[in-house]
Amino acid sequence: MTMMAGLLGALAAGPAAATAQANCEHRSEVELQGRAQASLEVDAGAGSLVVTGVDGLAEVRVAATLCASDRERLEALEVSLEGDRIDTRYPRPSRGRWWGGNRYARIDLVVKVPAGTNLRVDDGSGSIEVSGVGNVVVDDGSGSLRLRSVASVVVEDASGSLTIQDVAGSVDVEDGSGSVTIEDVTGSVEVDDGSGSLTVRRVGGDVVITDGSGSIEVRTVDGSVRVDGGGSGSITVREVGGDLVVTDTRRSRIRYSEIGGTVDLPPDRRSGRG
Repeated sequence: MTMMAGLLGALAAGPAAATAQANCEHRSEVELQGRAQASLEVDAGAGSLVVTGVDGLAEVRVAATLCASDRERLEALEVSLEGDRIDTRYPRPSRGRWWGGNRYARIDLVVKVPAGTNLRVDDGSGSIEVSGVGNVVVDDGSGSLRLRSVASVVVEDASGSLTIQDVAGSVDVEDGSGSVTIEDVTGSVEVDDGSGSLTVRRVGGDVVITDGSGSIEVRTVDGSVRVDGGGSGSITVREVGGDLVVTDTRRSRIRYSEIGGTVDLPPDRRSGRG
């Protein structure tokens, strides 16, 4: 099933543009429905995305809100659902200036799928919320990202705050900037973090962190914890069943307590238990 109605997003800069987008001067509503698939891929540009897994649902349902600064841009936007893929497309007109100033266009997507559906998201900008699905892979541009009650998580790129909660399997995150919070993971956690604070709590497996800058807090881990990299900021690790290994020699303070295994820290960075 395909329905054309449009989208692109290049969000205009400046307070006036932000206010206009919040008000959504020109709006159109689109609803799509298709047969349920084992996996769903969403190619989203600018705008928010909410994906929810629903017990007992037998199809994919898409509610799209198209929003633009003027009628021409609204009519040029496009969203479609075909098989296991949702596409948003942004045609570029051959004349005139399309973006900048108070000009904008976006699509906000609300998607419902059968619980446990595997999900891949390629996103440009805007917030993302995902819950109740299977394995999740996100390639994210910018905007906040929240994933909860899913089977496993891979975040290939992210810029903005990231929250991951209640994961049945493993978590693998490559983060550019922004705070990261990961909680209640049955499997292991691996994070390659650029900048911003990092908090990891209640993990059933191991935790491996390669970090650039920002504070790190790790608490209640059944496995071992390892921190690599050449970052800056404090490290606090508590309640670890296995080993604690820190190879990062630039950290100003490393605090730890209740470590079940071996503690291996840079000698000149050990601040003692506390």
